[in-house]
Amino acid sequence: MSVNLKEKILLLPDSPGVYKFYNKNGEIIYIGKAHSLRNRVSSYFKSDHRDRPRIISMIPLIADLEVTQTDNDIEALILESALIKQNQPEYNSMLKDDKSYAWLYVITKSRYPTVKIVRTTNKSEFINGKLFGPYPSGKTIKRVFNYIRKLYPFCTSKDPSKPCFYSRIGLCPGPDASEEVYQNNIKGIINLLKGRNYNQLRVLAEKMRTYAQNRQYERAAEIRDRINDLKYLGSEIKFNYFGTEEEYVESREERMRKQLNQLQKILGLEKLNRVECYDISNIQGKMSYGSMVVSINGVPTNRLYRIFKIRSMDTPNDYLMLAEVLSRRIKHINGDKDESLTEKPDLIIIDGGKGQLSAVHKIIPSGIAILGITKGRKYKRKGGKKKDEFWIYNNGTIEQLKIGPQQSISILRDEAHRFAIIHHRKLRKFMQKKSILDEIKGVGAITKKKLIKAFGSVEQIRGVSLEEIDKVIHNKKISEAINSALKRFKV
Repeated sequence: MSVNLKEKILLLPDSPGVYKFYNKNGEIIYIGKAHSLRNRVSSYFKSDHRDRPRIISMIPLIADLEVTQTDNDIEALILESALIKQNQPEYNSMLKDDKSYAWLYVITKSRYPTVKIVRTTNKSEFINGKLFGPYPSGKTIKRVFNYIRKLYPFCTSKDPSKPCFYSRIGLCPGPDASEEVYQNNIKGIINLLKGRNYNQLRVLAEKMRTYAQNRQYERAAEIRDRINDLKYLGSEIKFNYFGTEEEYVESREERMRKQLNQLQKILGLEKLNRVECYDISNIQGKMSYGSMVVSINGVPTNRLYRIFKIRSMDTPNDYLMLAEVLSRRIKHINGDKDESLTEKPDLIIIDGGKGQLSAVHKIIPSGIAILGITKGRKYKRKGGKKKDEFWIYNNGTIEQLKIGPQQSISILRDEAHRFAIIHHRKLRKFMQKKSILDEIKGVGAITKKKLIKAFGSVEQIRGVSLEEIDKVIHNKKISEAINSALKRFKV
């Protein structure tokens, strides 16, 4: 595996998405989905694939990779399927057919509104209701169909004016039910498929508690199962239409762009194309670094990411370290060959509030807005999750911006933090190897190589006697220093 490919894998996000493997000719040879892109892609190069000969033959051909992040696993599944059909990769044996996806068709314009499973590539054919989906498999859509019918009965009979089998088992309202009953059930189904089930969950949870307090445990269990069904449906489908990869990426970028346009108006900026976000981190107060991530038109652009090693101090001071990083970054504007540094940002985001803004606002030249982001008070209704708060330097004062959640900003802040963690993970491994043998006086590269060759690892060297060490390097004084240092420190 090439160094470039290793670096790309280390920088992959721990989030759902789709990955594409390319060969040396730039051809896509495999497309896959993942709950965690980082874990899934790295597993190809770590795991033993003895029982999977196709994977064994594919791995040596992988020269490059590309990923597309999605909002959830279901979207990743749909995107994977669409891309496999579109590209027909050599190592994908499934999902190459042109069979259209399944949709739930909720017919609303009828005396007896109902739900059907349909397969189509043309949504315009269905004008008497709403389409929800697509669903990746017949099994999945049937499971959702059955859940919906259990929660909100509807009629599937060709003649709804006559009693049917399903009305006897509670899955159809029956011909005697009023039009209002049918309409209320269909509204409930539509709300479920749109993910609007919060109020229903709250009411059902209250009912479940009441039944349990009255020792009506069977009724409470029924309500519990219904709550689980609602939660399942709410998480199962949160999208309506999905086509090619370009359409998906475009819709995702469009959402980000809308948020940036809103922010641009609030901040009064002429343009908001390039946004940079900074995060400061260290390892136990040492080896401090600043990470810079860049977004172009709302899209994180990892080829422009950079790491700044803190030069000015050994003890951690977030304010001064942030000031150093921004000073070094600003001086490169319009005068650096490095693409990531020469262009002036429209907005700089820092992970911090009033203190950080006070420390750095004088460094930032006019024409560049600077925004701070902090974790604020907890939501009362969202499981204790903290809400992001935004701060801006404006005409000599630092003010809190009263704006709603800004996913585009929060994503960049989290991306800067993730990028810093990845770098520190590599750095920590390096320090563990370096700080033991390389910092012992008299131990150079040749001595270290002899020891590792003889014993295998630092941990193995720690377990041998002074005499055994000396047999390898033939220097009593250095052997004693090594033995003493390894007994004193742990890796």
